Amino acid sequence: MWTPSVTSRRRTSPVTGIVLAAVLLGACASGPRAPEVVGTAPAAAGPAGVSYTPLVPTVLSTPRWFEGSDGTVRIVHELQLLNAFPAPVTVTAVEVGPPGGPPLASLTGADLSAATSLMTSGGEPATTVPPSAAGVVWLDLPVPGGPSAVPERLQHTVTVSVPPELPVPGTITYTGAAVEVDRRAPVGLGPPLVGPGWVAVGSCCDGPHRRALQPINGHLTLAQRFAVDWNGVDADGRMATGPVDRNESWVFHGAPVLSVADATVVVAVDGYADQVPDAPAPVGLEEADGNHVVLDLGDGRYALYAHLAPGSVTVEPGDRVCRGQQIGRLGNSGSSSGPHLHFHVATGPTLDADGLPYVFDQFTLTGRFPVLDDRVAQLVAEGAPVPIDSVEPGVHRHQLPLGRDVVTFPPQRPAPCR
Repeated sequence: MWTPSVTSRRRTSPVTGIVLAAVLLGACASGPRAPEVVGTAPAAAGPAGVSYTPLVPTVLSTPRWFEGSDGTVRIVHELQLLNAFPAPVTVTAVEVGPPGGPPLASLTGADLSAATSLMTSGGEPATTVPPSAAGVVWLDLPVPGGPSAVPERLQHTVTVSVPPELPVPGTITYTGAAVEVDRRAPVGLGPPLVGPGWVAVGSCCDGPHRRALQPINGHLTLAQRFAVDWNGVDADGRMATGPVDRNESWVFHGAPVLSVADATVVVAVDGYADQVPDAPAPVGLEEADGNHVVLDLGDGRYALYAHLAPGSVTVEPGDRVCRGQQIGRLGNSGSSSGPHLHFHVATGPTLDADGLPYVFDQFTLTGRFPVLDDRVAQLVAEGAPVPIDSVEPGVHRHQLPLGRDVVTFPPQRPAPCR
């Protein structure tokens, strides 16, 4: 799925403690000079109930939950931290939990670093936020006790450290307002593909989709929050069996793509050519999804299938489709570097939507694909088998495959639509 590359370079000049104090405390030139304050001293006296919160916390979307293939229930959402101080501020701890209850997560050290980045550099850990910049804590909270234990509300407690020249304490801890959790069960779906060897690449909550906030129509969106890029392997563990710059060499190119539910087609686009694997031509926002279909699942949920093969889309807007019905074939069109099916569910049919969790009614977990490093890439390029970690095969129900899961989807026979 397409993610814009944004590079931001900021130049900062040294600012003295006196200037910072003037900015923060509103000192005027004609007044008495304020005493020097070191970072570990108490904050200057102010009205009761008023204190500095250097990184302003904002929950970017409603926290929502799903159950993954490991049996863990997770609440997923993002905490934006906007630096409103004229100096770098470092977040040192984030605690999240129900008001008055035990925390679901207490992030510090390496765990905090792995979960935190600057907004425009989601894949690069960063806990220090420059002035006038925003960081994001990408939260993936395990919930002991399963779905019935999902709390109604969550609070976020943030601890930060500030430079010693500022006239405030060196360490500040504060708690944001409680936010409501969407406790509704994720929508249950049939499979978008059938058969063995399907590899979940970029599933929640460790893939590039998870950290792909988009500035769309004047606000931030994350329609791809729970997206999966479906790739595949044959019985020998090979992804390609010929020259990898040919789409036809990829063993799953052209596979039938199925409707996951009885639904109404709201978008159906065909006519874009497949890209050349690993050498895609640049595309704009309009062409990013390539040949694609969007289904209205009802209840404010929409399913997107992107990068379909040219000439394969078999439906039109307004059509009523049945679960298990073929709607296209897996391709490599749009903003895509290789054949795959991008699938996600969101609150709307475009990128201007909020990504929603979903689960599949049934699949069999058969293995775990290795990390996509240079060694694995070389094996794929050579058409060699990729070593897949074996797991005890088991049928999973009402769960979402996690990143690098290898699964088998059961056969589907379209039934009359309800």
